[in-house]
Amino acid sequence: MYCIKHPSAHILTTLAIAGGLCLCAHAQVGNGPWTSESPSYNLQLVGSGWNSGNQFGITSTSTTTEQRAERRYQDFSTGSHQFEGYVTVNSLGGDRICLKQTFQDNTGPWTMIAVSKSGYLYAVEDGDQLANYTVGSNVRINTICYTGSAKDAIWINGSLIEYTMNGTPPYYHKFGTYRTGSGKGPITATWTNIKFWYK
Repeated sequence: MYCIKHPSAHILTTLAIAGGLCLCAHAQVGNGPWTSESPSYNLQLVGSGWNSGNQFGITSTSTTTEQRAERRYQDFSTGSHQFEGYVTVNSLGGDRICLKQTFQDNTGPWTMIAVSKSGYLYAVEDGDQLANYTVGSNVRINTICYTGSAKDAIWINGSLIEYTMNGTPPYYHKFGTYRTGSGKGPITATWTNIKFWYK
């Protein structure tokens, strides 16, 4: 996996939402047009992971056992697929918990966006700091998986931060709370305004 910093990381891209009965919904980031979709998902609860509506959490402080509370969405192998969601980490007694993943179904994690108790969001695989973050604040996360070029774009609050490269399809989106290999709970996070598009 290789990550490439985008030279325009601080450019905010805002697109108007299409009105009326149009089947094409303009996404918040990236070049359109985009079409709204509603992929199915399964809820994954492992270890002390729990879920209640839009809230996800881990109660265990274990540093050795799998701890997960995530929605795992259906696979895709063609086209471009965008995820958007707003997350608030309500409490973080632990550290280094993954909030959003773009996963390679047959290979493993690809893009993993996690929160550090030190006050930032970061990319798990290479350790890149993506944005400052304060517990209790609301942040918008977008990822766009371009299957044709095998890359995944990470956007934070409307700014393109970096690309994760050299993915292997099929892929799927996940979000919630997941203990990374170097992390531990507890954590409670709320996800809202979840949307998906494709083109």
